[in-house]
Amino acid sequence: MAKVSVFGLGKVGHTLAACLGAAGHQVVCYDVNRALVDAVNGRSLHTQEKGVAERLAGLGSDRLRATSDAREAVHQSDLTFVIVPTPSNMLGGFSLKYVLDAFRTIGAAIRDKEGPHSVSLVSTVLPGSSDRFIGPALEEASGRRIGHGLQYSYNPAFIALGEVVKGFEQPDYVLIGEASSPGDALVGQVHQAMLRNNAPIVRMKAVEAEITKIASNTHETMRVAFANMLLSLCNEMPTTDVDRITGALSHRIGKRFFKGAMPYGGPCWPRDNKALAVLVEAIGGTSALLRAVDDSNDEHGAYVFRKLLDITRPGDTVGILGLAYKPGTQVIERSYSVDLTRWLVAEGRRVVGWDPMAMDEVRAVLSNQIAFADGPAEVLKACDVTVVAMPLPELAEIDWTVAGDRVVVDCWRCVPEGARTRLKNYQALGHGDEVPLGPWIADRLGNRFDVLCN
Repeated sequence: MAKVSVFGLGKVGHTLAACLGAAGHQVVCYDVNRALVDAVNGRSLHTQEKGVAERLAGLGSDRLRATSDAREAVHQSDLTFVIVPTPSNMLGGFSLKYVLDAFRTIGAAIRDKEGPHSVSLVSTVLPGSSDRFIGPALEEASGRRIGHGLQYSYNPAFIALGEVVKGFEQPDYVLIGEASSPGDALVGQVHQAMLRNNAPIVRMKAVEAEITKIASNTHETMRVAFANMLLSLCNEMPTTDVDRITGALSHRIGKRFFKGAMPYGGPCWPRDNKALAVLVEAIGGTSALLRAVDDSNDEHGAYVFRKLLDITRPGDTVGILGLAYKPGTQVIERSYSVDLTRWLVAEGRRVVGWDPMAMDEVRAVLSNQIAFADGPAEVLKACDVTVVAMPLPELAEIDWTVAGDRVVVDCWRCVPEGARTRLKNYQALGHGDEVPLGPWIADRLGNRFDVLCN
């Protein structure tokens, strides 16, 4: 097994370290935050990621430890993974400030280390960053050339918050962007030991891997936006069901991220879409598709909001079940539920919210705009309209009859089938009204439809 160091103990970094240790590697973690270092060493790290605490608890200090000494971490390892923030900048790109700081620190430690050393970047960056900035910074700080006692690869993670362990141990594939030829075999060997499935290891140039990573996220936003467009179509067109349509299409184009529901959000998808658009525009390519996806996402958010305004009045109370940007996480960055709360309050509605994980986070940003319930049943009883904003597992345990004759708007069609029949006023977005279609077309579209079919 390999000796590995991990620079950066954030949500992804400490999960990778735990998975590497569980795979049998000897792991040294580094972070500038002394509290994080102490928490890892004391096995008291607080994390919402499933499986991390169990993996850390099963590892002795001989297998996984943390330090605030970067030189020690590098000298005690043969391969360093770097997982530090790459925040969006004002122009829509990704700042390399923390990446370059880390690589200069690592390079300085390599300079007086005997033997070869490999460095692998996991953080998302703009295509071209490795060749233009990161590789040269590492070479300058280390006094070595890549391919000669020094290896560099771009090795991004394809993970989802709440399932990061699965992303490392059971990925669809492992992507390694190589900065030299021949590439670094060690990175692939370390991943191979961590895998619990037969995921292929795909090797390409570093810049190609940078494009692949950001293209993966932007393709997923395109799928979400397309499914949401179909939801709005079916919600308006009588007798139609969006799930039957996306279900049929999925036989040809796959099920992944293809369910009409709420707009996408979170810390990655919106910013990655924008970043790829600004890069494509900067080099003279075509970004219309990327811009259109973002516009469609915003338009869908406004569509759902208008539907809620149509069935409520100023002074009504609207409940929101699910406040994070997705189930299984406390993260509220670019959460549609947070945006929706602000919009509803601005239109004179009261909002009551509940989430199994993100209450504290929402309270910190919306404390004077939202009331909080102790559970979903309390939301149903207290609100004129309740919005099911996320497909939460906890919904299966609710006694939905407490809603009485109040309205339940199910954006995901995830309320259990048996419960739907007991609700007196259940509305599923993406299900058209059960009225005769021909007369509806004549009344709604008149001659316009006739002309379209001429």
